[in-house]
Amino acid sequence: MSLFFILTFFSVAGMTALVLTQFVVRPLLQIQIITHVSFIFWLFFEFFLISIAVHTVNHLITQHPFLDVTEYLQTLKYTLLVTVLPYFLAILLLYVQEQLQVVEELTLKVNRPINIENVNINDENGKVVMSLNSKNVVYFKSEDNYILLYYNVDNQLKKELIRTNLKKLELELNHPNFIRIHRSYMINSQNLVSAVKTSRGYQLKMDLASEVQLPVSGTYQEDFENRLIQKR
Repeated sequence: MSLFFILTFFSVAGMTALVLTQFVVRPLLQIQIITHVSFIFWLFFEFFLISIAVHTVNHLITQHPFLDVTEYLQTLKYTLLVTVLPYFLAILLLYVQEQLQVVEELTLKVNRPINIENVNINDENGKVVMSLNSKNVVYFKSEDNYILLYYNVDNQLKKELIRTNLKKLELELNHPNFIRIHRSYMINSQNLVSAVKTSRGYQLKMDLASEVQLPVSGTYQEDFENRLIQKR
């Protein structure tokens, strides 16, 4: 069997695996790559899957035992040949995006007044579960038939599970600082730290929860922009 045929066979197997990981595995597992760390982890994971595909092709061609570790290590060099160009282009694209400032910082036009008003959080039967100062509410997250209330207690982020839904809660509160941003999230604009617009939409960071990025969905983006965002 010619070297050209073997290299072509390996290349087809590797590229097929690459297409499957990008357009089948990622959407199926809903993998979002929004940081450099997640990007690097994904590259290693994808490289492993492609190497398995190439190793399988090698096994079919050469009839070597599939669990032969030495042979698997040999096929890694073919995997590298298949992936080096698309990976280089992906890294280059990430760099160019940063340099062109595809991710643009936005300035918030809201002032965060100190609001001493208390708000009542009711369950699905209208029973008051919690009553707290509105400024201490950070955000709400939908969890099936429940919502998670994230709130500030002595500069510590606490959470409370309440049996109700976000739509009902939004109507009951009817508070100007509480803004629905997603079917699963409602924020308190008093505790909004930053809003970053990316190619996938806005990503928000909240006070005491800066490690979490809350998405603004397309349904709520126009209202969010009208109420909170002043573009440069």
